[in-house]
Amino acid sequence: ENTEKPALSIGLLPIMIFLAATVTTAVVVELLPHAKSRFPWLSPDAAEDQLAAAPTYAIFGRSPTEEHLVHVVDVLQRFGYRRVDVNESWNLLWAHDYPFLTQPSLKSLGQDQVVNHFPGCGYLTNKVDLCTTQLPFLPRAFRLPAQRQEFLDYARDNPQALFVQKHNEHRHIKVREPADIAFGSNDSFVQEFVQRPYLVDGHKFDIGVYVVITSVNPLRAYIYTGDVLFRYCPVKYYPFDAENVDKYIVGDDYLPTWEVPSLRKFYNRFGGSMRTVFEAYVRDQGMDPSKIWPQVEHIVRTTIAAKEKDIVNILRSYRTHNFFDLMRFDLFIDEDLKVYLMEANMSPNLSSAHFKPNSLLYEQVLYSVFNLVGIRPLSATSGTLLGESSEMLTADKNLATDLNKCAAHDCDKSCNKVECDLCLACLSGSEYKMLQQAHQEHLHRIDMKRLFPKPILDLQSFNLAEETKNMTRKNAWMTQWFYNKCQYDATWCT
Repeated sequence: ENTEKPALSIGLLPIMIFLAATVTTAVVVELLPHAKSRFPWLSPDAAEDQLAAAPTYAIFGRSPTEEHLVHVVDVLQRFGYRRVDVNESWNLLWAHDYPFLTQPSLKSLGQDQVVNHFPGCGYLTNKVDLCTTQLPFLPRAFRLPAQRQEFLDYARDNPQALFVQKHNEHRHIKVREPADIAFGSNDSFVQEFVQRPYLVDGHKFDIGVYVVITSVNPLRAYIYTGDVLFRYCPVKYYPFDAENVDKYIVGDDYLPTWEVPSLRKFYNRFGGSMRTVFEAYVRDQGMDPSKIWPQVEHIVRTTIAAKEKDIVNILRSYRTHNFFDLMRFDLFIDEDLKVYLMEANMSPNLSSAHFKPNSLLYEQVLYSVFNLVGIRPLSATSGTLLGESSEMLTADKNLATDLNKCAAHDCDKSCNKVECDLCLACLSGSEYKMLQQAHQEHLHRIDMKRLFPKPILDLQSFNLAEETKNMTRKNAWMTQWFYNKCQYDATWCT
């Protein structure tokens, strides 16, 4: 009996320690909200806890209706995001209108907040600023009234040219004679009209490509490859009549792909996309449509790069740069398959109210965009919110490149050499985060193709020095990293 008592008393000690640890764990889990959100199985009310911890989004816009946002709201709700008021605490602000003039709090975003526009994006989407930029793929344009005389001189030297006058706030345009141009109209421009468009069954059209900018300085931009928005003029182009704008201007009531006779069979009977059925038509005409898309990518890449410096200057007054931008670049094609840029839209129409079949395109675009920028379904295996750091996704080994160079220059001891700029030991905290975001974007591109840094189509002929010689230091640095990754893994080349 005496020998059993000590054994019994010793046995109670581990039991008491276990009970104390269990109680302590329960208290800690109850007091730490992040523990419940990351480990919901620890709570008997897991469903309620997960709902309470759901990420949130708010909508900013001046329109009294939201039919243009139906698909944005629907996709976010299916992702598990909960809507709140714009004045409440949110993780994502989806702004249909430019928010930075009336929302001063956007200058100091929290690390778990993101906005769907960059301050200064108007340098790309302002029609006057963009179209009067001297770029070879933009039809010649003149700002009014400042460039009145230059325009008159150009019109005199090109008597066969036709012109359209455009305004920032007016969508409707019309071909005019030089004598009919309103030279006193501020915030407008006059642009040469391209007279030999490529036609499908006699109809002029434009194409809209969806583009996402995820970072500036260093610049990263992507183009959606899942499909392209094709919009056809409802009236045939010939015989040309400047008074009938339905012959050459795409309006809200455009002719959709599935109603164009020669495209209908490819779209309805064989399940093609807007892009692939157009390509099938071009091939039927004995031409090669593959020459179009490299031009499109070059135009978008060059345009964004030309305006990056202006956006960077605006960003200097913002403490955090948690922004991305979904834009639609509108372009058209002439009869030789040469591509021209028309404009870039800050908040592209994502409403299928006019054309219900477009709903799939808009939802797939949004799905790709959101995944790219770190807004992902709560059930996704990545489990991270707004690109939160996770070693399961991105660890040091995923970012480290060119190990031989780092070792040869002793970059673990000193970072004073340019050869050490991308060595892990020499990265600043912000640089590490830049590479981390670039890595996670690559993992979650879905149907997005990288535009900048420029894809490396042939590693052997790619001249890194030539490619980066006119870049900013950070853009050259980011391009070098993608080049290093490409050398190790071909999936990083494009």
